[in-house]
Amino acid sequence: MVNKRKANLGIKKVLLAAGKSERFGEKNKLSEIINGKPLINNILDTLLEIFDTSELTIIVGHEQKIIKNLINNEEIKILENIDYNSGIGTSIALAVQNLENYIKGVMIIPADMPYINSEDLMNLENKFWEYNCKKVIIPQYKSKTGNPVILPGIYFDTLKKLKDDFGARSLIADKDIITLKTGFGTILDIDTRDELDKAKIKS
Repeated sequence: MVNKRKANLGIKKVLLAAGKSERFGEKNKLSEIINGKPLINNILDTLLEIFDTSELTIIVGHEQKIIKNLINNEEIKILENIDYNSGIGTSIALAVQNLENYIKGVMIIPADMPYINSEDLMNLENKFWEYNCKKVIIPQYKSKTGNPVILPGIYFDTLKKLKDDFGARSLIADKDIITLKTGFGTILDIDTRDELDKAKIKS
């Protein structure tokens, strides 16, 4: 475990928890139990191990009351995406539209990734500072790239205009990308009940 360090407000950590998770079924997947707690609380607890609540923003939308009850932390900034039906792009756009002026980068974190660890999060952040907040930092496990991704300020104007159900990767210039070797948790997300069952075996 990486020890919690002094708050570093230059990078906003944005947890995406607004989606409808239609592939999963009727129940909101973020409320499903894995490792003894709701799915969203796995990554949220990991974030809070090392980051201050002032560094976090959570985007909610679908079944927001359920998600807010799971978060249960009044110190964390929560933004409501009323356009969540249009897809993940709208959640990213909302987060960036509400950034403070001093923010140099955003770490975009899907809420359905229970095995991202604190060491990888810190290493991604440190790599962003190493490149003077000018590069896009993407985790890589073996040959596969994953999440979370850190995006620098040069992309903020583009991110503010995102729409529909796609993220920012298609808009990133190859020259701006730096990959960092990380653990398998950065490529394991849960979209279906079958994936949840398989993830439980790994716990």
